This record gives sequence, C-alpha cells and structure tokens, in this order.
Amino acid sequence: MIYDYEEKEGYVSLWIGKCKDYSAIDDYLSTKDFDDDFDGDIEKAESNEIWKKLFIPANRDRPFEEELKELFNYEFFNQFEYDFGLSFDEDFREAEVLDGDTKNLEKLFSGFSYCDSFLDKVINMKNSHLPECNTAVALYDFKYDGSILKAEHENFQLYFLGYCKYDN
Repeated sequence: MIYDYEEKEGYVSLWIGKCKDYSAIDDYLSTKDFDDDFDGDIEKAESNEIWKKLFIPANRDRPFEEELKELFNYEFFNQFEYDFGLSFDEDFREAEVLDGDTKNLEKLFSGFSYCDSFLDKVINMKNSHLPECNTAVALYDFKYDGSILKAEHENFQLYFLGYCKYDN
C-alpha cells in the first residue's frame, strides 16, 4: 500500500532541497491530467511514449509500482508521488523556494502554516550532513515512512527530512 491517510492527522512530513525556482517545484508537486489521451486500452497506453518515459524501467520491481499505475490509471500523473511512492492531497501541501541557499531550517520553514507549532522539532531534525538548500516542502496530515529518501531531476533535488507533530 502506498499510503494510508487514517490516523495521520496532526503530522507534517517535510522535504528540503534545491530548486531553480518556485514554478519548477510547483510543477513537480502538481498532478498532470492526461485524461484526453486515455481511451481505456491499457496495452495501447503502456506503449505510449509518455508512459514509457514516466514509469522508469529501473523502478519496475518497486513494491508499489503497480499500485501507482492503478492509482494514476493512465489518466493523470504526479512526479512527486511517483518518485517517493506515495499519494497525497494537494490541498494539504506547501512549498517555498528562497532566493539563496541556507542550512538554516528555521529560515526554510518559517513562512509555513502552523510553523510555530513544529519549528522547534524541525530544528532538532538537523544533522551534520544537511546540504545547503533553498527549497522546503510540507505535507500536512501526512506521516511519510521515508521509504524513499531523495529524488533528483534536472532542475531540483529533494531530500526527505522527516515528520513531526504539529498543532492546527
């Protein structure tokens, strides 16, 4: 199972990384609708160049790969969900891209909703291997298990930082 929303209320899952600009991270986190291209023929859809490119052959053996295909149903695709093997509600996400790089997690997350209730916990997540970042992502009412820790693409890299409780 890629994700279970039950009993996750009050948790926030956090990612940090580097991104060229906000539009790149927003595009990465947003679902693309291919509804017009799918006519119900799965064999035809799987031979489509779009789906061959999106469902990477190296990931074929991931335990949730088939579940993601079923979830997307050849009608839509979310790169972030695919990369980290999860499904989330886009209404409960926030992202920010700063002008410059920092190792200061407080600076990365300070503008986020409810940050006053989780910022001290985020600062405690800090470790000595923290890269300089300009990007932060938060998924609310979401407790990601960290089964995939990073995703890298041409315009950005994201690293799973962890999850903690927050108060709304």
